[in-house]
Amino acid sequence: MRVLVAYAHYTDRLSYFDDWLDAFTNAPDFEVIPFNIVPSDSRSRLAKVLKQIDAVVLLHSTNADTTIYLEPHIATLVGRKVPLLTFVGNEVNLPGSPIAEKLKLFAILKPDYVATQLLLEAGRHLFDAVASRKVVAVPHALNPAVYYPAIAFRDRPLDIGARAARYLPHLGDDDRNRILKWFKDHGTVMGLKTEISDRRLDRKSWAHYLNQCRGTVSTEAGSWFLERDDAVVNAIRDYALSDLRRGFVLRNDSPLRRIGHRLPGWVRATARKVMRSGPIQHEALFNEQLEPRDIFERFFAERPRPSYYGKCISSRHFDAAGTKTCQIMFRGRFNDILVANEHYIALEPDFSNIDEVLAAFRDPAQHREIVEAAYDLVYSRHTYAQRTQQVYDLLASTS
Repeated sequence: MRVLVAYAHYTDRLSYFDDWLDAFTNAPDFEVIPFNIVPSDSRSRLAKVLKQIDAVVLLHSTNADTTIYLEPHIATLVGRKVPLLTFVGNEVNLPGSPIAEKLKLFAILKPDYVATQLLLEAGRHLFDAVASRKVVAVPHALNPAVYYPAIAFRDRPLDIGARAARYLPHLGDDDRNRILKWFKDHGTVMGLKTEISDRRLDRKSWAHYLNQCRGTVSTEAGSWFLERDDAVVNAIRDYALSDLRRGFVLRNDSPLRRIGHRLPGWVRATARKVMRSGPIQHEALFNEQLEPRDIFERFFAERPRPSYYGKCISSRHFDAAGTKTCQIMFRGRFNDILVANEHYIALEPDFSNIDEVLAAFRDPAQHREIVEAAYDLVYSRHTYAQRTQQVYDLLASTS
């Protein structure tokens, strides 16, 4: 099958973007035409390529952080004569990446399939109305060519290492922040060599980093609360930005942000440093200063959890399993793939079993049993090659 695989290359700090593109490029049943939608001439080239293919796949990067690179191509893609499957990045309500904007584009695009990384019940809640055929569950996976155990357990210098961005209070969920903070604050006291940072790494460096760690800490990705219209997030934005004493704030939906997103990474990083202390702030930086407890009490405390399960497994869980880095995490479903105390050490949300967790982590036999079980599971049943085969079978049945 000749398939156009569209992606947006604007960062090297989200390794799963690279893993998915590599997976399709290397899939034996696909003849892939990789297509970067970011360059200014990509719109004119797309119409020509569409005449030569059997299917279209839009990767997560086309809509994860922004839809500005996809928007110019919608009219061309609407005229396609072949099936189209789109993945979705950041399937969570965020002030800088609203679900409503993605749904608006998908409603015009009319994808045959929407591939969600969420459990199917949550994916259908968000995307059933815009999928011409159906929503399908296609979570992330392991790239065994990159994430493998290169350094023996005994030679790894860190007990616990983690590199993860803080979750914003707009999610109504502070689990990731709490577990990272606990190990950052208490790791040394508990006799652990720890490094907890929010500095992201490129794929090669991330794989190397995991091989420096005997263990890592994490949670399921996402939030309990998912909305098609981003109503609560928008209410939080209005509340937060109503304090005019904070000076001028450049909003996430400002036209200037679109320009900024196209700037080189080093320019954006410099601008972030300047805006942290200057009279002009970016909303993304402003959001990081909000008090999570205040936002939770005002907007989430009285909201019942939905009937669907909104959290999901992350690419980083597969990366850690592939490098045989032991994961300590709050209990969760993890797309019904990882099982507590079989593939990861389960920590209670109130940290009440922390002594038992650390005893298991330090016990060589238990540690080895956990990492081997997780590795065997993802290597045998959850690789990107198996995910692309799933997509091939789906598209082949449609053509």
